[in-house]
Amino acid sequence: MNTTENTDVPDYRVDASGAITVTEAGLAVDRAYREAERAFDTLQHCWAGACLAGLFVRHPWLQSLRATLSASAEYDDQGGTYRSISSAVTQAVPVAGATLPDSVNDEGTFDELGAIAVIEADLDECDFDLYTSIHTAPDDYADLVLELSRTAIAPLLNGATISGAEAYRAWFPEDPPNSGAV
Repeated sequence: MNTTENTDVPDYRVDASGAITVTEAGLAVDRAYREAERAFDTLQHCWAGACLAGLFVRHPWLQSLRATLSASAEYDDQGGTYRSISSAVTQAVPVAGATLPDSVNDEGTFDELGAIAVIEADLDECDFDLYTSIHTAPDDYADLVLELSRTAIAPLLNGATISGAEAYRAWFPEDPPNSGAV
């Protein structure tokens, strides 16, 4: 029987009364884990900012849009469920005076339905990752509604590399990624 307590080793202990305590080294592991979780969530937000900024880089004619990412529980072949994400775009608005590509041009006028199809196809590649990067709770099924405007990130659209953290902060100032954590 070991009667020596080594608090330098991460461990949980049960005393004679049945109370469970954690060693100081265990507390340090827990603190490091929580900090890593915060840093990872911040990094995910930065990815989301970069992903969304990419829409405006790839589509220079796009001024603004509203995207709704909806989650649903789908059944898998083993009898369980998984979270599935679908995206729907509305309110696609072109940049005033922009040259429109054929995919969003209908006889010289802006084709909003064509624009929505282009943007939804673009988002289809990343909608699950985008949803989970912003809603980091694994059991979150709330719709994610994104009101995005080129105006918010205009200073970043200067031809240089765009920081995902800066783009995220521009669109979501109430939930900015902590730039010191990444």
